[in-house]
Amino acid sequence: MLLAAYLARQCATHSIRRGQIPALLQLSNANKALRRYDALLAGGLHDADLIARIRACPLLAGDAFEESIDFTRRAIEANARERAMAAELRARRDFRPHLWVIHENTVPSPIFVVAWFGVDTFKRVELPAAVADDPSVGSRLVSLAEWLSDNLRDERYLVSPFGRPTQILYRVTYDHSYVFDVAQRCFTHELNEPPPVGRAFVSIRNSSSIIPIRKGL
Repeated sequence: MLLAAYLARQCATHSIRRGQIPALLQLSNANKALRRYDALLAGGLHDADLIARIRACPLLAGDAFEESIDFTRRAIEANARERAMAAELRARRDFRPHLWVIHENTVPSPIFVVAWFGVDTFKRVELPAAVADDPSVGSRLVSLAEWLSDNLRDERYLVSPFGRPTQILYRVTYDHSYVFDVAQRCFTHELNEPPPVGRAFVSIRNSSSIIPIRKGL
């Protein structure tokens, strides 16, 4: 049984009202306690202190609290795997050849800029039309190496919240890329796996809620 359903059953069994929960958990700030409790019911199993407090409360924990925690954790992990698989299927379906920039830093600074504009703004570069229309892979690589070398002379091209570019991937398919080394100014090898894409998000907290601003995938 999911943790939320289990605790709801425990509250119903022992006639525990929502307003009584903070006192049962020995938490003095009732509003904060209930926000933490709601977050736990929504799957926030990282709150070890709150879980320990529930475990120490016989009325709430009962006999199957640990089983409900384990069941909920497995359900969350399964749901995350399903979402990841669905996201990959969409990415494969919608894939178009492009350039993807690998930078010296994996965590951007300031992160707010990347969260607002999206990761693609700083990582993805569309192919020049003349290159995209060239049927020869070898010819495309030569043209791209020249085009990239020209652009990399412009300091403005090197400005990014992720720092300076170290490699630029010419992604031919979802799983296959040619790797352009920025320092050597040439393609050096191939990569047979998709690059890490990552994401960034920012939230603004007001008096009653957390409002997501934007996410880049």
